[in-house]
Amino acid sequence: MSGVGIVHYTKNDEPGTLVAEWCHSEYGNGTGVATGGPAKGFEGHYRIIYYDDQGNLQAERELDIKKSGAQYQVSWLNNGDVSAIGIGIETSVGLSVGYRD
Repeated sequence: MSGVGIVHYTKNDEPGTLVAEWCHSEYGNGTGVATGGPAKGFEGHYRIIYYDDQGNLQAERELDIKKSGAQYQVSWLNNGDVSAIGIGIETSVGLSVGYRD
């Protein structure tokens, strides 16, 4: 299995901020922080920084989350180009997204 992962986003106390926990088939696992989003809900455009499990910078991306019915369509952009796409669902504790590079 190559180029697939899952990420779980939760709201932070700071409005417009998400905290991420992620796992990827090639890059292991880690955390992240997304900023610049809406005060309520998950839908919006963010700037996100991901770290590996040692706290080292893994990636910086733009994160675009769009709601479509009960599901969320998610894309990650690197210098304006889509680098990954995913689909997610809101749970009682956050937003869970499966994705592929």
